[in-house]
Amino acid sequence: MENKINKEKIVRRTVMKELPHFWIYLILSVIICLLIQIIGLIPTILMQQIIDQFIPNKNLRAITISILLFCAIPLVATILSAIYRYKLTIICRKMGLKLAIKGFENLTYQSVAYFDKENSSELAAYCRGEAMKYILFWIMDIPQLIATGLTGIIVFSYICALNFGLALFLLLYIPIAFFPSNGFANKVKALTKKIVDSNAKMNQIINDTFKGIKSVKAMVLEKLQINKLKEVSDESTSTWSKVALYDNMSGIWVNNFSDTLFTGVTFGFTSYLIVIGKMTVGNLIVILNYTGRLLGVTKQFMSTNYNFKGQLGEYNKLFDIITMPIPRDDGNMPFSYKDSIQFSDVTFAYTEERGNILKSLNLTIHKNEWLGIVGASGTGKTTIFDLLLKFYSPQGGTITIDGTSINVIDSTSLRSKIAKVSQDTFLFPGTIKENLLLGNPNSTDEQLNDILKKVSLDNFVSKLQDGLNTDIGENGMLLSGGERQKLGLAQGLLRNCEVILLDEVTANIDRDSEDEIRNVIRAIQKEKDLTIITISHRIDFLKDVDRIVVLENGRIKEETTYKKYMMR
Repeated sequence: MENKINKEKIVRRTVMKELPHFWIYLILSVIICLLIQIIGLIPTILMQQIIDQFIPNKNLRAITISILLFCAIPLVATILSAIYRYKLTIICRKMGLKLAIKGFENLTYQSVAYFDKENSSELAAYCRGEAMKYILFWIMDIPQLIATGLTGIIVFSYICALNFGLALFLLLYIPIAFFPSNGFANKVKALTKKIVDSNAKMNQIINDTFKGIKSVKAMVLEKLQINKLKEVSDESTSTWSKVALYDNMSGIWVNNFSDTLFTGVTFGFTSYLIVIGKMTVGNLIVILNYTGRLLGVTKQFMSTNYNFKGQLGEYNKLFDIITMPIPRDDGNMPFSYKDSIQFSDVTFAYTEERGNILKSLNLTIHKNEWLGIVGASGTGKTTIFDLLLKFYSPQGGTITIDGTSINVIDSTSLRSKIAKVSQDTFLFPGTIKENLLLGNPNSTDEQLNDILKKVSLDNFVSKLQDGLNTDIGENGMLLSGGERQKLGLAQGLLRNCEVILLDEVTANIDRDSEDEIRNVIRAIQKEKDLTIITISHRIDFLKDVDRIVVLENGRIKEETTYKKYMMR
């Protein structure tokens, strides 16, 4: 709990720092809320004057003016409140988006290992959903609470002036109503976190189903996904029912029992004072109205406490995201590759449970060669790519480029010179041009068309009605497998990469497309003196490589050539 409170303080300081004029907004909100609430006290005083003075004296002019004011004042307060909340909501939304972007930034710069353990849809929900609500709490709810407290002091002082004993009695409402309500709030806080987690799980199931809708239908998994969603939904509903129970119990205790008890006693005692001539009927109206106000102040504090504890359960993940440190990249040297990349006794495991994927691996990759890597699934082929891109760090051994440890090379510089194209090459929703420009935002249409020609996509694009501006759908689903691979390759070339990693790029395409891509790669390599490292289960795709290494159990079993490999 203490850790969460500390994180909340850090987030609060971030809000104060990032939101221009935070304290001005806060103070202005308190003033406006207080003004609105004080205005709301005036009609009750007018009512007392009408009952005790104007009606007995038959002063119709004063009665008429008082009634007009009685009707106009709440209208003015309502308009002022609506304008205030409208303006403040816009401000809070802007700041909420800033906070959400801050969370997105922190997440984006986390290591790949972080995302291995996290659910992407859950992270998206946490980033977007709670930021604005948290800003509203500090800019709108807290000022409202402060103004309500100050109004309560004014009301209490007025009741004290009318009858001190009655005012003291009303103070007992605070402990009698607060402590049970606070107990219910603590229960709700724990349950709310479960609800947030369940909602995130439901989002993930829905997103995964729609993203993989073809696989879902092909494998007849519709009922399975629906049942998974129902299971999580039932769990969420069960938790919600407990929250509703505590909400109702809190409401019954505060609004029904405590309110009725104190209002009834106040009414009876004031009526007695009227009978013995110590108060007027107008005083009764004021006391009953202001008693409701005073009890409302206490309920406002309890409601804010209740809601905030419940929201803390929702905000926990937001606090974690906003306060998480961005990992430092210790490397500051630019990428330079003139001779060789060396894996020396490299040992690596994704988790202890899975054991070592690479076991004292020794591998040299020479400049400008085309290296093929083969081996059974799970032998560490893709892991070599992950380590070379600094997605992970090996537990043992070293990786060097021209004798320089990869650890001291700047990650951005390194990744800008190494392009990876895989069987599941990710493309963003949008057009062909928009995806190509991710490789180099400054590229002209002429340069884009030239790159498309190099990867044999120019004829395909020229036949499209919208050409470069053709929308490719989510993750390039409107393109064939081969077209996606070529587009991914084009992105890498636009970045002027020196090393290209090909991870099973022909796994989902036909033989003709495989031959075409192989010929494209060979031509590009010769033209640009690229180093190409290829993982492939299709050995024929490696017929043009300079060398093949065979991985087995995380080690290199042998080095060979395509011809020798085929003769085994």
